[in-house]
Formats: sequence, C-alpha cells, structure tokens
Amino acid sequence: MPIPHPGSNQQHQISPQKRNRPTERQCLGWTMARWLLLLGNIFILMYSLMFLVFSVATYAKRYERAEVILITNTTIIAGNSKSRKRKIEGLTKDVSFIVSFTTSLVCLVTAAVGLIGVFKKNRRLLAIYCLLLWLCFALISSVGYIAFKGHTWNLKAKLGMRWRHEFSLADRQVIQDNLRCCGFENPSDHASYFPRCWAESLLPGCQYKYTVFEEWFLRSTFTVAFAILGIHILVIITSLLCANHVDQRFGNRPQPHITFLGPFKDWREWENSRKDQ
Repeated sequence: MPIPHPGSNQQHQISPQKRNRPTERQCLGWTMARWLLLLGNIFILMYSLMFLVFSVATYAKRYERAEVILITNTTIIAGNSKSRKRKIEGLTKDVSFIVSFTTSLVCLVTAAVGLIGVFKKNRRLLAIYCLLLWLCFALISSVGYIAFKGHTWNLKAKLGMRWRHEFSLADRQVIQDNLRCCGFENPSDHASYFPRCWAESLLPGCQYKYTVFEEWFLRSTFTVAFAILGIHILVIITSLLCANHVDQRFGNRPQPHITFLGPFKDWREWENSRKDQ
C-alpha cells in the first residue's frame, strides 16, 4: 500500500479512533450513578432537617422537657469568676445544641451543593460536595461523642454536683416545676422554694426523675447520631465512586486525531521538510 504524502488530502480522511465501550444503562434519562447521588443527597437533606427542627424546637421551648434540656446541658462562655458570670448572664450557650445546630446548617449547605451538582451535572460542585461530606461526618460524630461522654461518665454524681454548685435558683425552680419535684434528694436539699415547693412539701426529690430523663435523652441522642453515621459513610462512598459518572462522557470520549506523518519521525521533522520544499 503506498504511503500518502504528508501534504496530500488523504491524511485528512483518517478519522479519530473510537473506543468501543458499552453504553451505560439509563433510567428516565439519568445514569444509575446520578440516581445514587440524588438518593444520597435526599438522605442528607432528611437528617439535616431533623437536626434543625429539633434544635429550633428546643430553643423555642416547643415541647414539655425543652427547658430541662437547655438548663442541664448549658456551659458558661467565660472563665469561672463570679463577676464574669454576672456580665454574661443570659448569654449561656448549650454546647451540644450549638454543635447540633451547626451540624444541621452544614448538612443543609452540603445537600444544596450536591443537588445543584447532580442536576447541573457539574463535576466541580460534586467534588466540593464530597469534601463537605467529611465535615458533616466530623460534626455528627461530635454530637454523638458529647452525648455518649455525658451518659457514660458517672451521670448521677455530675447532676448532683451541678445542682448544688452550678445551677441558679431560677434554674432549679424551672427544673422542679417541669419535673414536679422539690429539691435534689428531698425538699431540704438545695431546693428553690416557690408555691409548689417548700421545706415541708410532700413532693419527691428531683434526683430520680432528673437522672432517668437525662439518661434517656443522652442515650437517644448518641444512638441516633451513630446510626446516622452508618448511613453517612455509605453516602460518602457512593459520592466518591459516582461523582465522575454523573453523565456518560467520562471514559467514553474518542481518542484525539493523530495526523499520519508517513516516513517522518515527529512533527518537527515534517515541518522542516515542508520548509525545504
């Protein structure tokens, strides 16, 4: 077969070499990887909304035991001096709820970025989405760890110490009114007296009800958080495997056109021969 001259028209008739790859199955016009990414985003959206609704409802005191939860898990944002405590009175923050509220917002942003990336088929946004998933993982782990640590490490003794040395009279009164009890062990044990609670009251102490409720709350919190982590790990694995396959372009593009150089070794030799002509 004669070798065509580099300048002849025959060299332009060579078409790009296409890879014979099987086409990926689609469902309703979407690839399977795209559907899996959408499903993972739906899961993230669901539990981020769950965190957000619970945090807002607790701060707004929209259910019966919300006040007990807010008072029990509060930490002063300052040193231990009494003067600094007076200055920031009313600005106490619940560490676990700050973490849970932050977790809900970060997960919502992550779900939004992922959904935009899926619908726009934008691999750059999906890469950012994969990175944000790790931040969500760390925050959800923090919520579970805070609750697990509080539940495991001598909860009854810590509640008694906080009742006697940390809670104010108003805090004790709110807990007593909510749990319908008086004092910690009995009405004479650091009680905050009000019309329902006095020194000779027949109401029981708050120790039993308070400890049982706090154990239930912390156990439920870390159980839900660690259960969500299992689903979240599957979402991370799915996103890493499917982000590049959001459409059928990945790995299916034809090879670039390589011009037939004939007897020449490279482009420079071919250009030199053209100059000599």
